[in-house]
Amino acid sequence: MSAADLVLVLLAVVCLAAVAALAITVARLGAVVAELRAETAGLRSTLLPAAAEAVDAATLAAAQADRIAALIDVAGSVTGAVDSATSATVRVLSNPVIKTAAIAKGTRRAARRLRSDGIDTGATGRVARR
Repeated sequence: MSAADLVLVLLAVVCLAAVAALAITVARLGAVVAELRAETAGLRSTLLPAAAEAVDAATLAAAQADRIAALIDVAGSVTGAVDSATSATVRVLSNPVIKTAAIAKGTRRAARRLRSDGIDTGATGRVARR
């Protein structure tokens, strides 16, 4: 055997070893891809129901937010109506109440004068004879 034959045999052995290493690597990659597919299928079976639940929850939250907005609008309207009614009540009742209080005070003074035979304490609280 010549040196060229020996180099060719060694080169063939090295190529055979490289092909064997590549075959092992491809086999391992195939196993990893199969495992990845299985995990992806499991993840998909878990995520699809969770995504559907999230969509349902978001839809419910949006509906409730609309209801709350409507309630806030109604509360604002009621507040405005109560404010208007309170203002109107104050305007309507304040003048008669003031007049009634003045009449009551004047009537008390007159009654006191009539009972005291001319003694008037007045607003100062001092007794004055007439």
